[in-house]
Amino acid sequence: MGRLFAIILCLSALTVSAEVLSGYAERDSVEARMARLPLSPVEGIWEMAADGAVFAIERTEASDSEVLPRELRIVILRSPLRRVRPGSVMGTARPTVKPGVYEAWINTKISELGALTLPRKFTLTLNSEQNALTIQPFKSPVKVNLFRMIPYLYRVVRIQDSRPDGLDGAIRIYPPQPVNPLTPVYL
Repeated sequence: MGRLFAIILCLSALTVSAEVLSGYAERDSVEARMARLPLSPVEGIWEMAADGAVFAIERTEASDSEVLPRELRIVILRSPLRRVRPGSVMGTARPTVKPGVYEAWINTKISELGALTLPRKFTLTLNSEQNALTIQPFKSPVKVNLFRMIPYLYRVVRIQDSRPDGLDGAIRIYPPQPVNPLTPVYL
C-alpha cells in the first residue's frame, strides 16, 4: 500500500511540474510578445554560459498589466538535451527587497520523458549593467559531518569546495544591451 501511494505521489508531482506551454518553439514569437510589454529588469531571453541552453523569463498572465511583476515564469526555449521540449516550464521567480535580486524555484531534474521536476531554491542576481544573471543555489540548512564519528586524529582533515561563488549564470540575448558587451569587438 505504501509503495502504491509513493507511485501515485510521484505521478502527481510529474504532471504538475511537467507543464509544457505553447508559443515557445520560435524565439521570434517570444521576442514579439515581450516587445509589446514594458519589461522589468530581469525579463528577457537568456543563454546559459555553461551549456548554451536558452530560456525566457517573463511575467505570468496574471501580472501582464503591472510594470514590475510579482511573479515571473522561467521557460525553456532551447535545450542541449533533446528530450527537453521548448515551452517546458523550468521554474518561477519572485523579486526580493534587494534591487536586482530574485528568489527562484527551479526544477533541477529531467525525467526519462523530458519532464522537468524536483524544484530547488535559487537566487538570481543581475549584474550592474543588467546583461548577466548569476544563478546560485540556496545552501541546505542540514549538514552532516561524518568525520565526527572518526577518532580525534582524523578530525583535522576537512574537504572544502574551492570553486568560487557566482560563476554559474546566463547572458542576456533579448532585449539587447547597448553598453558594455561581454565579448570584445575586434576591428
